[in-house]
Amino acid sequence: MVLNGSPKANASNTMKLTNAFLEGILENNVNKNGIEIIEIAKKDIKPCRGCFACFEKTPGKCCISDDMQGIFQKFLEADLIIWSFPLYYFGAPSQIKAFMDRQLPVNMPFITEEKDGRPKHPSRVDLSAQRHILISTCGFFTVENNFEALVKQFDIMFAEKYVKILCPQGELFRIPQLSERTNEYLSLVKQAGLEYASGGCFSAETEKQLAEPLFEKNAFMEMANAYWRVTETGDMADKETARISSAERLLRQMSAIYSPAENAPKTEKTIEFFFTDINKTYQLKVKGEKSEFMKEPSEFAPYSVRIETPFEVWQNISLKKLDGKEALFQNKYRVLGDFSLMTSLMDGFSVRKTKIPQKKRSMVIFLMPFLAMWILLPVFGNYGAFTAILISSCVPFATRFYRLSPYDTIGAFIASALSVAFLAGVSSQIIVTVSYLVFGFLWLISLFCRVPLCAWYSSNNYDGDSAFDNPLFIFTNRIIAGVWGIMYLGVSVFTWFLMGSVYASFTGLINSIVPALAGIFTAVFSKRYPAYYSQK
Repeated sequence: MVLNGSPKANASNTMKLTNAFLEGILENNVNKNGIEIIEIAKKDIKPCRGCFACFEKTPGKCCISDDMQGIFQKFLEADLIIWSFPLYYFGAPSQIKAFMDRQLPVNMPFITEEKDGRPKHPSRVDLSAQRHILISTCGFFTVENNFEALVKQFDIMFAEKYVKILCPQGELFRIPQLSERTNEYLSLVKQAGLEYASGGCFSAETEKQLAEPLFEKNAFMEMANAYWRVTETGDMADKETARISSAERLLRQMSAIYSPAENAPKTEKTIEFFFTDINKTYQLKVKGEKSEFMKEPSEFAPYSVRIETPFEVWQNISLKKLDGKEALFQNKYRVLGDFSLMTSLMDGFSVRKTKIPQKKRSMVIFLMPFLAMWILLPVFGNYGAFTAILISSCVPFATRFYRLSPYDTIGAFIASALSVAFLAGVSSQIIVTVSYLVFGFLWLISLFCRVPLCAWYSSNNYDGDSAFDNPLFIFTNRIIAGVWGIMYLGVSVFTWFLMGSVYASFTGLINSIVPALAGIFTAVFSKRYPAYYSQK
């Protein structure tokens, strides 16, 4: 039985934790029909009168006629009771406290003494097998000097027959912009439910992680105060004022959670937001691991990055209703100033999930079999072909240090096949020319795939595989892949004539000049084109 003691009923922040806990229990093949959730706030449960009729006139039965009678019978029959409610003034909300008081009929009037010296009324019903779980949240930043009174009450009521999940900073569960962090915590609560259903307790590691605060103390206080700082003065009846209040609140929350993963700016940088629909400008000044919200123009500094956007667009991005990268690609907002700085700084304002380190991909693995053919085969003939085959055969072993892209294995297969063809008697002029031609077609064919060839490797510098969901990143790499593909088709034509000349043995070296120039183009274009596009 779940006793939802929050006046907010199913909208309770605490019930989000309780529902996650129930998900964990159900994963252990518990019958869903065996779980009943009772919303105490919606029930007619009158306060105890202290008349002791349940001791004297009607032993074991309360004289008050309300919803408590039916709920109490189910309470007595339940194997597990989950008490779910937020902390109200360092204790239980009044409705759940009334429910607690109305449990008196289960007790006998006599007084006995426990082994530890505590006085107790003996129970009329054998509830020794019944277990309890306390799940509670609060609006402060810590458990200490906060939950002690409630915990002491449950210690006296249930002793070793209960476990607890106490979560401060509970109000954060209603903020969609923080869902990545709060969902991490909910997954821990779900794990706790799975463990409890299996063994009747939580693992030490799960208990440790559940005890960790969602956010550092100062960051939480700033986020919590951001709401009240605005609504105390904002006229919420005025829609325009309400939007301005929402904009300020959102940027204050962004500032509060700022936590750069790495490469935090050592000098002060300024991110300026101009919300075009409410005609308001704000700034976030960041330095090191600190961020400060500015709303007064007199305090503004020259911006490092300026984001011009309707507030509705930025709000929808923060709510995950709109993908920020997709919105930029669709020109729903624009970025002025240092675009590369913008991408690195904005990562610090998002709640990041714990990432599992992954190996990177390397274009060297893709290039090496072809380079062996282009450079060694014209000079050393069969030895060059054997070298290309050997290098190609080593590609699978590179997984020890790198992740492979589809083109690494495709390239190794093509290089091996062409080298075998050379050993079978096909002329080097045909083999080398065809290798450049096939290489160029690989680039061009990738234009019709979800991820163009070069994007598999350049994603190393753009948050890994998540860059594949960035339309501007993909579009930029399609252009680059197209340039390289066309270039190598041209190189293949040039190679045919070069291989028929006296300079045939220098084919690889001569043909390296054009790729070097293309490499310079790639380095410049990949940096400047996204910045240009973002200003459109």
